[in-house]
Amino acid sequence: MLFRMRTYKWIFSIFVLSVLISCKGESEEELVGDWQKRATFPEYQRAYAATFVIGNEGYVVGGTLGTKALLNDAYAFDHSGGGKDKRTGKSTGTWRQVKDFPGRARQQAVGFSLNVSGKNYGFVGTGWAYDAENEDDIRRDFWRYDPENDSWEEVAPLPVNAKARRAAIAFSLKVGNTEYGYVGCGFTIDDNRPSFLLDFWRYDPVNNVWTPELGYGGNKRAGASVFVINNRAYICAGENTTGPSSVVDFWMFDPNSGEKWTNLRTMANANPDEDYDDDYGGLARSFGVAYVVQVGGELRGHIVGGRSSTNFQNWEYDHNEDLWTQRTKFINNAGKTSSREGMVSFSFPETQRAYIGMGKSSGSTSTTSIYDDMWEFVPLEDDYTYDDFY
Repeated sequence: MLFRMRTYKWIFSIFVLSVLISCKGESEEELVGDWQKRATFPEYQRAYAATFVIGNEGYVVGGTLGTKALLNDAYAFDHSGGGKDKRTGKSTGTWRQVKDFPGRARQQAVGFSLNVSGKNYGFVGTGWAYDAENEDDIRRDFWRYDPENDSWEEVAPLPVNAKARRAAIAFSLKVGNTEYGYVGCGFTIDDNRPSFLLDFWRYDPVNNVWTPELGYGGNKRAGASVFVINNRAYICAGENTTGPSSVVDFWMFDPNSGEKWTNLRTMANANPDEDYDDDYGGLARSFGVAYVVQVGGELRGHIVGGRSSTNFQNWEYDHNEDLWTQRTKFINNAGKTSSREGMVSFSFPETQRAYIGMGKSSGSTSTTSIYDDMWEFVPLEDDYTYDDFY
């Protein structure tokens, strides 16, 4: 009798183990993709820096060390340089310091890049600066960076009727033969109270002027995310007076179409008659980052990070189907999910590579909870394993 009981226990244990392995396999199939460590940022760790991409390099400008410690230095990340990851053979990237940003040190500024008459430039502006005399110095100025000469030059600021702002979004798109920069949303301070914005402005680099881009019908939002696929901008997430995961409307902007603005499917479980959005509960967030990477020959947008309770979730957007799918969660150096806001991201669609990193622990005000690491997302590899560090 004792032998039979032990036999049954042994068989039962094998059955339970088989079920667990099967469940784990199903989970890994759903959460595909791998996070691979890349070159660490060489200077002060930071959050809420401005970024733009020119060629093989992603640029990081300013940001904050925490509380009121603001920065105005600038660095370039060459994703094609550096040593090789011994497991994958991919380049780990290199960092170099470039000319300091000459405007006031700030955080929550925006950046974009444009080709102007055959030359590539980066642009940085808006954001939040402060000092002992001016606690809330929210900016409207803009500056142009010339990588050939490693120099900055001030250009036209947002016009007076466009409010100074922080935590806005920016992107660049081509209309005809000209690339334009776009800046929109964010928030400012009116009468000592936060005022969330929903206006958009187009920058013409040839004539150095800003004009309003009308027609957006979405919610006011700050800390939104934006990515560009096929010369269309996808604007999502953010927060306003109702909280950090409250903005769930999703918009596409196509400057070359008749309507220009298209309202896409809501980023929440809003359709009880369909199952495509049943898992969207962790999708909405604010102060996350977006990036674009090629998956199976198609470009896909992603968002990760932010202030939501599920901000370590990494979501992939299929613009052909207007659907979101969760991919491998963002991890940290200890191989655990990492909740961060105010990160930076670089997308290099031509080389099919994308990176995120730095930022601060979500909700933390400690200066020890700000990071200097960088990670590459590889979309079609297996789930992350701790072996990736060796």
